Amino acid sequence: MTNFSTRIRLIFYPFLIVAICFIGIYTFLDWLFVIRLEMPLSEDLVHYWLAVSLPIIPVLIWLRPRIKLLILKDKKGNLPFLYQFVAMIAIAIPTVITQDYLVTATGRLTVLQNIDQIKRPLTKYYGLKKYFIDKQHIAVYQRMATSGKNNEYLDFYIDVACPVLADTLKPDSGLVLNLPDGKKPVLVIDGILFKSGSMIQNIKRADIKSMVVLTGKAATAIYGSKAADGAILITTKSGIPGNSDFLQAHVPKAWLCLQFSKSMSNNLSRDEKDKAFREFDSVTNIEFKEKNLGEFVYLDRIPVNDRRKAYLKAIQRKIDTVKKPVIFETVNEPFETRSGNKLEWIFRSFGIGAAIWLLMIVIPKLNTLEIEKVPQNSLQNSLEAIYKFLSVFKAGSKFQITAIIIGLNLLVFIIMVFAGLGFISFDARDLLNWGGDYRPLTMGGQWWRLLTSIFVHGGLMHVLMNMYGLFFVAIFLEPLLGKLRYASAYLVCGVVASIASISWHPTTVGIGASGAIFGLYGVLLALLSTNKVDIPAKKGLLIFSLVFIVINLVSGLGGNIDNAAHIGGLLCGLMIGYYFFFFTNLPEKVEKSEETSNTADRVDDGTTG
Repeated sequence: MTNFSTRIRLIFYPFLIVAICFIGIYTFLDWLFVIRLEMPLSEDLVHYWLAVSLPIIPVLIWLRPRIKLLILKDKKGNLPFLYQFVAMIAIAIPTVITQDYLVTATGRLTVLQNIDQIKRPLTKYYGLKKYFIDKQHIAVYQRMATSGKNNEYLDFYIDVACPVLADTLKPDSGLVLNLPDGKKPVLVIDGILFKSGSMIQNIKRADIKSMVVLTGKAATAIYGSKAADGAILITTKSGIPGNSDFLQAHVPKAWLCLQFSKSMSNNLSRDEKDKAFREFDSVTNIEFKEKNLGEFVYLDRIPVNDRRKAYLKAIQRKIDTVKKPVIFETVNEPFETRSGNKLEWIFRSFGIGAAIWLLMIVIPKLNTLEIEKVPQNSLQNSLEAIYKFLSVFKAGSKFQITAIIIGLNLLVFIIMVFAGLGFISFDARDLLNWGGDYRPLTMGGQWWRLLTSIFVHGGLMHVLMNMYGLFFVAIFLEPLLGKLRYASAYLVCGVVASIASISWHPTTVGIGASGAIFGLYGVLLALLSTNKVDIPAKKGLLIFSLVFIVINLVSGLGGNIDNAAHIGGLLCGLMIGYYFFFFTNLPEKVEKSEETSNTADRVDDGTTG
């Protein structure tokens, strides 16, 4: 058998099989659970993050042993990792495109005479022959979020939800006006001017407090030429039609929503941020008034994502009894073009990835001596590796407490994601509901928030960077202190950091483990400054830890990092470290471990961590 055919049989064909099976199985599960059973899973989570990250599992299980057949050598030994990464990306890209295509291709268009005909089960797309988009009874939700590396940007959002109403009269339930043929008087409800005939179907006789009809010069004198056919003035018992009482009495069956956004530097002063938001709010108000919401080809029902979450909060602020409203966004393109060229790009991306993989396995030399060592049962070998990894949770492991702490933090994050709260970032109100530290509530008797807040994080990068920073310090500290002292130091420093946070930040929600992690660094610094503990590369580790702490504290001067929690945890850790030095017996030497580090910051501007 030729050298080339061996590469094809042992490396290229397995890649094709793994890729096709992964894309097929993942797409089927997406269709079954998200589309068919309508499980409330985040669109970003299913379509992007899981689709991009999960291919690493089959790559490590089935392709990594076969990559070893290639002679891959460089000075740093990074080529095997590069091959695994390319294989993962070659599978992930067509998987992501396939999920987007799945939504549009399986989405069915339902055409209704008016919105009152909508019923469950719901379809993805809707067309309406008659409708009225009510811009007077809008629901609004204003929010801010941080983005970028180290939360360098502050993003403003204004989410607006408008009731979608029928545009036909309802003699059996609504107000009926017998108007002369061709006459179109304007309608004024509680002082607000509407188009002729609009909103009549939502006004019941029992809701009317008074009604006056103006004609001729009396109407035009007040409302201009638009009232040439007269004006009908209605005063409702609920008062201003934009208030919640009116909407509670006339709950819309669907909402048309739109989002306005603006991004700016997060390093500006609070006054500058407030001024920028007021300007953004003013411009948005003008844009909304001028926007014609009735111009659309069809309506797209929004899946579970951050936009829908914000729209839902706006609606529930207006009508607190609404649980699962139908939320639409407009589409101004022909329905037939909804999928674009996604199907074509599924095959293109797969073909490009396969071609790159083929080129990569052809270039290096083949290690013929390793062919017989190709594992016949890669799954069994992989399960053994997983079991070895999970062994860190065993009672005899040197890093058992660290593994438990990391596991708890990741578990809370995963539960929040599957609860539909977000993925990249969470809203400050949700963080508060899940145990965030907030001075009025904490000092009002909810002292448990001092502890729970250190296991809640503001988003994906926040939790990952914090756990990375914890892992570094744990390499040296947990074997040195022992499980009980190490766990006690972590929890005490975390609680003290939470106390420092609410002392300095009276109106923000404090979350994140970085205060506790800074405390562990404080313990490490205290012990490294003594002559009792012998750690390999002790001087270099001491200098690195000091530089690391200084850099993070200086970064916190930008205003979007909770330095109060960091400093509080650090000082507490120093005191605990010297207590351990003077009053406890510690091992005199710790075995050398790999040095890696980083940490994340507690988020400010609504959340601190």
